Amino acid sequence: MKLLIKGGRVVSPADRVDTVSDILIENSKIVAVDKNLSGEEAEIYDASGLVVVPGLVDMHVHLREPGLEAKEDVGSGTRAAAAGGFTTIACMPNTKPVVDNAILVAGLIQRGQTEGVVNLKVIGALTKGQEGKELAEIGDMIQVGAVAISDDGHYVNSAKILRTGLEYTGMFGCRIISHAEDEALAGEGFMHEGAVSAMLGLKGRPAVAEDIAVARDILLAEYTGSPLHIAHVSTKGAVELIRQAKRRGVNVTAEATPHHLTLTDAALTHFNTAAKVNPPLRSDEHVEALLAGVKDGTIDVIATDHAPHAFEDKDVEFRYAPSGFAGLETAIGIILTGLYHSGQFTLTEIIDRMSCAPARILGLAAGKIEPGAPADITIIDTELEWTVDSSKFYTRGRHTPFDGKKLKGKAVTTIVNGKIIMKNGKVLE
Repeated sequence: MKLLIKGGRVVSPADRVDTVSDILIENSKIVAVDKNLSGEEAEIYDASGLVVVPGLVDMHVHLREPGLEAKEDVGSGTRAAAAGGFTTIACMPNTKPVVDNAILVAGLIQRGQTEGVVNLKVIGALTKGQEGKELAEIGDMIQVGAVAISDDGHYVNSAKILRTGLEYTGMFGCRIISHAEDEALAGEGFMHEGAVSAMLGLKGRPAVAEDIAVARDILLAEYTGSPLHIAHVSTKGAVELIRQAKRRGVNVTAEATPHHLTLTDAALTHFNTAAKVNPPLRSDEHVEALLAGVKDGTIDVIATDHAPHAFEDKDVEFRYAPSGFAGLETAIGIILTGLYHSGQFTLTEIIDRMSCAPARILGLAAGKIEPGAPADITIIDTELEWTVDSSKFYTRGRHTPFDGKKLKGKAVTTIVNGKIIMKNGKVLE
């Protein structure tokens, strides 16, 4: 099977490429990248006027399987990923049961191969049942294919547990992903603690709860010498702590989400449960700090934290609604509209944060367009104007604060292992 992509603007930051070129794919691999390529018996894809990039990689996705399939499963989640231009996603372990042993990791990997339409990677839990009391079967999970370890959705209260976990994962060269928010400080808050929460009469989650947790986790990573990744950074203080740590040579990486980069807590003014997320949307000063952090490389990755819920779960009084919403199908549109078309970021910077960096952090064979690389490719129309319509999502989660928003820029084709999986918004598998 051959595929020849003709005349697209190839943007591959890891290869320092930004030029109009052709790409020849054969047997799931890229075999040539050059001008004026020809391929006998190859299917021709005319990419004139489009941008061709290494397949987008999302290192923070909640697929809800096993146990919570009413919210999402491998089939619906990977189709949502394909629709959004992602060729590889990594799923978090906070399911029922928690993915805290090798059997469940292997089972999810198998499910990805049989039911998924994009590459599915699995993240195992740090502690048994994500209870923060006893380390899970970390070594066994890594040996069967877990790409990272995390208690995401839960803060690891015990510094001793996290230190031991870092020492253990460090032996495998594997990264712990930290959900850094001190629950004793955040308490039962429903949104960012600030002027908007005061106006609405809702208890807030103070930014300092994240700052303190990030500071502790960085100190433990520095002490152990083990790699650490901070998930969904949302505060000005956390950005500065990570920046200082990197200057000291600490092996720490971090991510921010499209919603934390483009929305503020003002989105909750009308008690919109679709905008309720954890960590919460914060005020302007925090958004500005996040953007600066992504710009200067303090924050390495843009990840969705795709967290779908069943309709009836979110269609309740604000204080009772769970945090999280669907993000896979809107991510590239939100980022292109808010960061690229605003002139703040280049395409190279955006593709690095959404493909190359997450692939590098997780140690994946992804994020490059070069001969011999897997033929995982996303084709983007940066000028395409469209309106978010959650009723047409492939994900089972229909809640998004971006519903009805007009965006500019969209993934129009997703190619996984040399095969076109999504074209013009329609998933073909």
